[in-house]
Amino acid sequence: MKYIKIIKTILLVLLVGFFAFYFWARQSNYNVTEYSRIIEFSNDSDRVIGDTFSVITYNIGYLSGMTNNLAMDRPRDLLDSNLKKAISLLKYKNPDIIAFQEIDFNSSRTYSINQLEQLGLNANYEYGAEVVNWDKQYVPFPYWPIRYNFGRMLSGQAILSHSTIISNNRIVLPKPESNPFYYNDFYIDRLAQLVWVETLQDSMLFINVHFEAWDGPTREFQAEIVLDIYKKYEQDYPIILLGDFNCTPPFAKNAFDEKTIDIILNHQSISMVIEKTEYLSSPETYFTFDSEKPYEKIDYIFYNNKYLACLSAEVLNEADEISDHLPVRSVFAFIHAQ
Repeated sequence: MKYIKIIKTILLVLLVGFFAFYFWARQSNYNVTEYSRIIEFSNDSDRVIGDTFSVITYNIGYLSGMTNNLAMDRPRDLLDSNLKKAISLLKYKNPDIIAFQEIDFNSSRTYSINQLEQLGLNANYEYGAEVVNWDKQYVPFPYWPIRYNFGRMLSGQAILSHSTIISNNRIVLPKPESNPFYYNDFYIDRLAQLVWVETLQDSMLFINVHFEAWDGPTREFQAEIVLDIYKKYEQDYPIILLGDFNCTPPFAKNAFDEKTIDIILNHQSISMVIEKTEYLSSPETYFTFDSEKPYEKIDYIFYNNKYLACLSAEVLNEADEISDHLPVRSVFAFIHAQ
């Protein structure tokens, strides 16, 4: 009986410890009011989006290359090297706007470096806008071995701009209803980041998204929500919708059996850079995932064709393995300025 009592006591202590850890780990580090901010790196430039401008979307995978989400050592040297490569890429391409997904602001997995600030300062950008989509005291993923857990997490989406950022709004998209509650307690928030940027004419809207990765019906629902946001502004403003949609084009050979991209593309005023005929002429040229051996396209730039025309578009294969994704770059012109 004595041993049974000891075992019960040990089990009770373990159970209490587990729940104490659970409720602590799922807590946030910051208040929700701090989840959206605009950063001014420099006000020395008078640069503003003009008649033509370039845009990049890049799931930067917290600069972890092909180690993203793997249970393995992620040395500081790897992240520092990829940061330098990313800075060099931005300086070389020098887009007016770049939208990031999976960028860390203060996470244990990336040695508490604010990657947006490092990229903005060192690539000579004037403005940045960040929104938080993952804020936890401790993320127990990858699950095993424990030493590879992500730990403290502060990560999200962001935009760098040479032109003045007027506003930055964070809209949370629904999570999969099929996920257990305890999974969603630690799961990333999928966001639509709405950033208004000054142009020579007026202002324009960039919608930076990172859709659900594992559940097709949830992606479709997220696409419908984002399309409703787009519709509110399409008549009066140029809009660029871009990001990681986690879904292949409907006309791809390996297309997912879902309507996510169709929901966006079937709206009359929305066009896609790298259109169907261009994509089908050489699909492998436009794959964005993964960066080691690209096999599918899941990153996109869409635009409001009432105001904008796409002059060129490409996948930047020279980004190599900075991330597990490859960036997409496009050059636009305002229609009235052609």
